Amino acid sequence: MTYILSADIGGTTCKLGIFDEKLDIVEKWEIATNKAGEGILENISDSFNVHLKKHDITLSDVLGMGIGVPGPIDFDNGIVHGAVNLNWTGKIEVRKIMQQYFDGPIYVDNDANVAALGEKFKGGGQNESDVVCITLGTGVGGGIVSNDELVHGHNGSGAEIGHFVVDHEKRFRCNCGMKGCLETVASATGVINLVHYYYSNMSVKSSIHDLITTKNVSAKDVFDAAKIGDEFSLFIIDKVANYIAYAASIMSVMSNPKYIIIGGGVSKAGDILIEYIKEHYEKMTFKPAKEDTEIVVASLGNDAGIIGAAGLIKTYVIDKENA
Repeated sequence: MTYILSADIGGTTCKLGIFDEKLDIVEKWEIATNKAGEGILENISDSFNVHLKKHDITLSDVLGMGIGVPGPIDFDNGIVHGAVNLNWTGKIEVRKIMQQYFDGPIYVDNDANVAALGEKFKGGGQNESDVVCITLGTGVGGGIVSNDELVHGHNGSGAEIGHFVVDHEKRFRCNCGMKGCLETVASATGVINLVHYYYSNMSVKSSIHDLITTKNVSAKDVFDAAKIGDEFSLFIIDKVANYIAYAASIMSVMSNPKYIIIGGGVSKAGDILIEYIKEHYEKMTFKPAKEDTEIVVASLGNDAGIIGAAGLIKTYVIDKENA
């Protein structure tokens, strides 16, 4: 039997896993992220060796290693162009460094891309060949899987969904330096941007008025209030959903996905957000492109990254060899 090693590197912890060829988990665990430079990669290798030994697996039984990293990636060469959360600056040759410890195939990709691949294989994507994942958290990330492969583009900027310009009034500045990005109106931060923009100009009084006026309101507060019928909070969710639907409609004519998967912390708002997105999406999307496309909630939670990192090996090693 052969196996895949998987690492999802985060700013606080690294999620690690051993998988079989079908992407079923043999074991998963976490280690603390060592932010002292490249030492984290050695720590990951050491941890893999301990857990492989526990299962009587040798490196010769391992088909490859997939790694997800929170930073911009040169996918073809396995290079990360800095990762702020890891204190990595400049070009970090992750593949080359890891090949000191493992000489099999190693694939490295952005954490949002690997999460999308995880959802494609084992989550909301139902193992379809064409899916899009939009991750709504502090920012907005995502990934596009087209014809079973991730979209990277010529310099790695493909599928930067959070930086679609959807707010054409360009009211809020994004961390990228531009204004009007999806991230400024659909992330947890974006929800609050909209709350403060609209509340002082509306006559309606919200049940979370005190939180809003003291600037202590969170996106969760807004969604919780909406679920019990708060008029202003429902107005905000409708605005957020409209922007997400607009981005989804563009992706539908670009890659025509079977599933558009909504993930991240903001997606935990649940059915209320999804239903609003569907309503707007239905009205604005080119009819042939939306036919049979489903908008669904991500289902893997924190396991999406390690499943997707293992999925890199399934996609670019196993499936290529079997093609």
